[in-house]
Amino acid sequence: MKIHVLTITLSCLFVFQSNSLAADPRLEASKKAVEWQKDETCQFVFFAVLEGLYRDGIQNEIVDAVIGEKIDKKENKIKTHFVFRCELCHATYEAFRTYRNRPEFLDAKGASTFGKGADLKLLKELQSKDARTRIYSMGRLIRPWIMQRIEETRKTPAEKTAMKEKFASYAREGKDILRAHQQAKDGFYLDWRFYGSCQACEAAKDLGKKGF
Repeated sequence: MKIHVLTITLSCLFVFQSNSLAADPRLEASKKAVEWQKDETCQFVFFAVLEGLYRDGIQNEIVDAVIGEKIDKKENKIKTHFVFRCELCHATYEAFRTYRNRPEFLDAKGASTFGKGADLKLLKELQSKDARTRIYSMGRLIRPWIMQRIEETRKTPAEKTAMKEKFASYAREGKDILRAHQQAKDGFYLDWRFYGSCQACEAAKDLGKKGF
């Protein structure tokens, strides 16, 4: 009889725990796709980074380091330089991936991009085991590209203010997402103690320095 009661009790506990986990919105959200494509700010950053990659003629070796080409697990590739599930991070990451898969120009002797490329010393920094070195070196690439696109599109003061606020909002969200990864003991993020947001979000600080 005692064994029978114990079995029923354990079964109930298991069902209760399973239902609780299934109802946890954080777990449900983690199953959803990261939908950045319809967001105007994410689109802006995507095109800013893609244009910068083309304009500077960034080498494939550098791009491969940024997109985690050597990482086996698909969802972990982004984690070498970006916060997984941060929408602005995904927009930036996809710009690198899109550029990496670019076709050659027609009848152009194998050319597929413009510019002279970056100093390959950057490659060593992007492959560093130190997270701060990796992330900041990547940021030095993309932040000027974002600023250049803002300047070239001649946004009004009101538009610049709105964009700055949107970047700041993404920075707060990114910080929360990063904290969740760290609390979950995700090994890719445990040494990101210096880091509050993605380098695309940090463009908000650049806007402030420029007086926008």
